[in-house]
Amino acid sequence: MKLTATILILGLILALGLTGCQSVYVTSAKVYLQQNDLENAKKQLQEGLAINPKDAEAHYLLGQIYAQEENYPEMMKEFEASLALSQKFQGDIDTIKERHFRSTFNAAVDAFNNGQPENAVESLKKSILIHPDSHEAWSLLGKSYVRLQDHEQAVQAMSKAIELDHNWENMDDRILLMEMLYNNKKYGEALQLAESLLQKDPANKDGIKVAAYVYNQYAMEETDEAKKKELQNKAIEYYERVLQDSPDDANLVFNLGLLYEDMGEFDQAIARFDRAAALNPNDLEALLHVAELYLQKMDNSHKAIEYYQKALTVDPDNAGILNNLGVAQMRVGVSEENQEMIEEGKKNIARATELRGSNQ
Repeated sequence: MKLTATILILGLILALGLTGCQSVYVTSAKVYLQQNDLENAKKQLQEGLAINPKDAEAHYLLGQIYAQEENYPEMMKEFEASLALSQKFQGDIDTIKERHFRSTFNAAVDAFNNGQPENAVESLKKSILIHPDSHEAWSLLGKSYVRLQDHEQAVQAMSKAIELDHNWENMDDRILLMEMLYNNKKYGEALQLAESLLQKDPANKDGIKVAAYVYNQYAMEETDEAKKKELQNKAIEYYERVLQDSPDDANLVFNLGLLYEDMGEFDQAIARFDRAAALNPNDLEALLHVAELYLQKMDNSHKAIEYYQKALTVDPDNAGILNNLGVAQMRVGVSEENQEMIEEGKKNIARATELRGSNQ
């Protein structure tokens, strides 16, 4: 009778454990946790879950242990299992997840700011595992991959960050992604993003500027003439829009000059190159573009001479400039039967040859 009663009592204890009361395994695990003995606590919980996999508290406690071990994949697995069975531990789980998310994210920020993007990536992967819908984590991950020059991963991470930025709080992320897509020659995707950004914020100067660059480069690589012309006109539209607010941006003015040059509108190109040179007197490239247009496209050697001489004030020992100046002078001298100009041209060409020889 005593043996039967004992068996019945043990059976009742086991039945209560399986139907919701705290199991002996959970009780033992809690004792081990109080002693900070994670290994034995984990062993007790794993044994208990092998018998009763529907113990929400056991899953929760096991997730806690994995969190302390920074084993985040297993932590998330156990927390999800616990919540699937009961919402009882929702608040505690959220608190633990937030604490570990902030810890890993802050570590990533520190690594990024200290010039260690590879360490930032590793920490951010943990952050994203804990909170996969964190815009800020995906954004920093994209920037870290940019520093690592892993453009494909950078585009994927920044695309995810933008997807999660439902309230359009961060325009800079969109502009950065546009630049990455532009650099990767994904012009169509870059322009689609630009159009959506500018619909939301029509006055966004950086967005307009990048859109101008994208249309410009897209046009340069387009082989269909009709499509090329359409892209060039859009580029001009965007350049002019941004120059309304930034008329003294020499780089923008210069790029617009390049665009007009590519379109064969040489007077418009020269006007922009002149403006760029006025904004930046040391802009050798702008001066040379004007000189070359006058010499090669507009058959105006006198103007070419003028601009080559301006270019020599910036770089007086440039063999290429001296040679082309000499060519322009020879042309004028021959056409006008001006022997003095011919001799000056010969002297500059000889000087160019001398400089080339000394640099070999």
